[in-house]
Amino acid sequence: MSTSDAKQPSAPLYGGQAVIEGVMMRGPRHFAVAARRATGEVALVCEAVPKSLRPSWQKWPLLRGAFALVDSMALGTKALFWAAKVAEADIPRAEEKQAVRRAEETVGPAMGTAVAAPDPESADAPDARKQSSSRVTDIALGGAMFTGLLIAVVLFKLLPIALVGFVQARGWVTQYWQLGLVDAAIRFTIFFTYIGLVSRMKHVRRVFEYHGAEHKAINALEAHGPQGLSVENARAASRLHPRCGTSFVVIVLLLSVLAISPFYGLPLLARLPLGVLMLFPVAGVSFELLRLAGKYRDNPVAAALSRPGMWTQLMTTREPDDSQVEVAIASLRAVMDAEKAEAAAQKEPPTTAGPNPAASVA
Repeated sequence: MSTSDAKQPSAPLYGGQAVIEGVMMRGPRHFAVAARRATGEVALVCEAVPKSLRPSWQKWPLLRGAFALVDSMALGTKALFWAAKVAEADIPRAEEKQAVRRAEETVGPAMGTAVAAPDPESADAPDARKQSSSRVTDIALGGAMFTGLLIAVVLFKLLPIALVGFVQARGWVTQYWQLGLVDAAIRFTIFFTYIGLVSRMKHVRRVFEYHGAEHKAINALEAHGPQGLSVENARAASRLHPRCGTSFVVIVLLLSVLAISPFYGLPLLARLPLGVLMLFPVAGVSFELLRLAGKYRDNPVAAALSRPGMWTQLMTTREPDDSQVEVAIASLRAVMDAEKAEAAAQKEPPTTAGPNPAASVA
């Protein structure tokens, strides 16, 4: 290897998540969201990642993970809002067409020519209607995100602690290492049951398919480079990836058991808030482990440690069709072009991005 080659920066890492009928891809400085519309067209938006004004100490190893998780959740929520509004824009058209069709079937063509309702995206559409619809969508999505976060904290943090406390109070298990095994069994039972139940919903299955498309596009890029980023190469690529948010969740569940186990002797009411507070340091350590797993993915030890998370992705991803892969590639190409353009403008190479730990599990 020449000296010039040794000084070349490593290629930027890309992460992402599935959204409603689409995929969000993120690079070091930009993110893009692509969504398939009801018309078959691909809607696309690409923006700069909001700059963090946090002090430098919040970017230190073992601390940056928790703050990166917050940033990723905020960015993911923004992407979900945009994709939801793209889907919402097509709903009135479909409903109006169905209404006209039902009217024609009921009244018949002899009644004259039907007058179509105004297009909600046209200049003739009432502004109040569009603004009202947008506000309803924002409120509904905001409420859904808050409810989902609350359910996650209750199911995966508070409920396991409460159930372990119940087992401990009954005297069924007394040794700390035994309580740890019970705790881990409860957490993973809840997690896998939850994933199994939601995956039966049709719209969630669609999200899981786009999740698989996201992984396939990134795997194709990392295996073949930008020139080899095609539907054919992505179709042949794996739908699993070591930097997936599903793997992050698995690591968090395991470390949560280790973190709370020294405190099994405390009263249950003391352990409940302690379990929530420990989420931040646990997320920080999990973030670093996920980075290492992605960086050294060819290392046998790293590969072995990544397997539980990779196996779990078999539940949170589905094989996508070519149209879904096209959406993922469109999103990835958009963010790659934006990164390349900014790097050229600044006459400096793009920096390496870390993994996106909140990606995918919708």
